[in-house]
Amino acid sequence: MKIRRFSFWAAAIVVGCNGKLTAPDTEDPNSAGAGGQSDVGVAGRGDTAAAGHRPSTGGHAGATGVGGHAAVGAAGHGNIGVAGNHAGGTGGHSHIPDAGSGGVGVAGWRNIPIGSGSGPVVTPGTQGQPCIPGGLVTEAAGSPAKTQIENLPRCYEGLSCNSDSKCVPTPDCPQNGLLCVVRHAVPESGEGGAGGSTDQGWAGLDSGGGSSPLATGGSGQRIYLSTEKSGVTAITASESRVYWVEYGTRDALGNYQHDGALLAYSPDDGTTTVIASGLEGPTAVEITTSHAYVYVDGAQPIDTPIRPRLLRVPLTGGSAELVQDGAIPASFAADGGRAFWSAEDTQQDQNLYSMTSDTTAVPTAFVSGYSSGLTVDGSDLYYRVGSALMRSPIESAAPVSVNVSIREYVLRDDSIYGLESINGGGAMLSRTPKTGGETLRVRALGYSYPLKLRRLGDRYFVEAQPTDSPSQRQLLSASFVGNAPPVRLIGAGRGWPGDRLWAATANALYWSEGRTLYKQPLTAP
Repeated sequence: MKIRRFSFWAAAIVVGCNGKLTAPDTEDPNSAGAGGQSDVGVAGRGDTAAAGHRPSTGGHAGATGVGGHAAVGAAGHGNIGVAGNHAGGTGGHSHIPDAGSGGVGVAGWRNIPIGSGSGPVVTPGTQGQPCIPGGLVTEAAGSPAKTQIENLPRCYEGLSCNSDSKCVPTPDCPQNGLLCVVRHAVPESGEGGAGGSTDQGWAGLDSGGGSSPLATGGSGQRIYLSTEKSGVTAITASESRVYWVEYGTRDALGNYQHDGALLAYSPDDGTTTVIASGLEGPTAVEITTSHAYVYVDGAQPIDTPIRPRLLRVPLTGGSAELVQDGAIPASFAADGGRAFWSAEDTQQDQNLYSMTSDTTAVPTAFVSGYSSGLTVDGSDLYYRVGSALMRSPIESAAPVSVNVSIREYVLRDDSIYGLESINGGGAMLSRTPKTGGETLRVRALGYSYPLKLRRLGDRYFVEAQPTDSPSQRQLLSASFVGNAPPVRLIGAGRGWPGDRLWAATANALYWSEGRTLYKQPLTAP
């Protein structure tokens, strides 16, 4: 696993005017605000909101916005396309997210400063301000990846959109909103140590002995150093429970407090259970029907070599037992109570291992050599060697080539679904028969770089990197059947690092930015 750094980004809409605004002389509720020669036209209290004529902000007016009581009218082809309060204005060619080229612009609000530009700047999506509006947005125009994506109304900084379309602190579960907090995972300052970073990676030493992320040691093997981590570090789910690990805390001197834990949440009754405590720096978790397999880094002092191990804990609770010393996670799959896993590609021991659920079981090498992308489908285990897809019966190792070159993939019925990145920006879902043969593109996924693909029943999830925001992550979901647009469940700007920090059940998505675990209901695909 490679270290990644993530930074928070948010869009701020600032609407200013260099000229005077012309307002109607009448109190007629059906009159419209005149655009005049100002940068932004002022909407009246009627149904039509006229834009200004100066190109510095709004450009020439496009179609009039259905503003109702809006304070800002519809912009034309300038850089900022601002709609009325009912979000019906034409956005024009906008650089503001959600305002697509010629599509629906970002909704305007009465408290956006107009005139000299003085006064407080309103940033939609921040606490107390309007939610960033939802709706269909067309992405990747001019590319095979062109599609409409359904954006949900959203807020930044862990906030949620309430019934008044305002951004407020996210309430605890259970409640009737679209987003709620399952757990606040990081203690407040002075209650067990500082939160620190949520980076999900490992640092290394270069051959000269100095510090360098993703470098190798003098022997050619990467040496990993402990990095600052805290809060939720990984999430997974079964049909009935959600599981996650919390790294634990350090004191002011950086001493680990030996408080890493494995927890579970039951959606049916809303209860949270500590399955195992005292874990030494858990960083990843996967499950079978009988056990949770937990990777720990040993929680050594910052910038000293880690002590990685793979443990397992009964899902009913109990003591953690050592499965494999020195194991750094690469990929994991389960067949009932049996586990399959492979080690990170920098390790000297790169076999694909298997272990049954028996109390006396020990790990055994199932296939020799490095592998990744493990997936179980019926009686077979699929895995990648490089980009070549392999298949073996689960009961005994007999690998054969599937004759498919692929990276991220899932299996459904008799097909292999994969992600394709389109030159110039854009993502595509493709399908190949399990027996091999022609690969066909089946779904455009818009303007992003695809990273991960998962499946749950007839629904698939795509973790992607927005092409114009390389430090951000977003999560899309769509159905294998039907033509409904993909839904953007998590949008760029939440500070969500992705990777192992999300999982889904049939009814809800669970995700974390490291400090808080959120629940977000899912509609039927």
